[in-house]
Amino acid sequence: MEKKLPSIRIDGGRRIDLKARRECRGLVLNSPERTPVDRAAAQRELRREQRSVARLIGEDGGKEGAKVSSVKVRDLQGQRARTLVQAVRSRPGTFEWRYGRDKQSALYHAGSHFAQLWERAGIAIASSADFLRGTMAGYPAGKSDSRLDAQQKVSDAVREIGRYSAERLISYCVIGETAASLARKHGQSDRDMAAVLHQDLRAVAMHFRFL
Repeated sequence: MEKKLPSIRIDGGRRIDLKARRECRGLVLNSPERTPVDRAAAQRELRREQRSVARLIGEDGGKEGAKVSSVKVRDLQGQRARTLVQAVRSRPGTFEWRYGRDKQSALYHAGSHFAQLWERAGIAIASSADFLRGTMAGYPAGKSDSRLDAQQKVSDAVREIGRYSAERLISYCVIGETAASLARKHGQSDRDMAAVLHQDLRAVAMHFRFL
């Protein structure tokens, strides 16, 4: 007979039934194999997503030179895996255009992770300055733990891959510049800059253990 844990922890807090939460979200481990009904429902969901992506592609109209592409993404839930179709909007020559349209490799995930850390660190936004410190408006004067953690991870990455590689990745993955614009800025050919950016992404992917 399974021993039932007390509902109150030693520190006085209430225990959280994580298994019940996973069951509500459909994330129970060791779930049974999908039935024909589940497979049919998944096929209907896939067709619905494909229709929504096709409608978005038709209605976008190429604003600012951007194009919409449909990308298949693997979604893992517990022991189940399914393929979702997502729409990726990008301008030709950008990071998302080269690495995010087709099969999203480790380089794409590494560049996206680096961009998310950079933005979470508060470096790429104007509100990152501490001009609110000491005001009477009720804003917090300190920095959150998540922001400090992101700043430390960004600093470690810059220290390992080098300042110039980090600057190119910031322009490429965060700001959204194209490889051609970076090539003109540094006085190189488009082909050479594409090779340099590829190596920069490999370096940051190895740093974050995506490779």
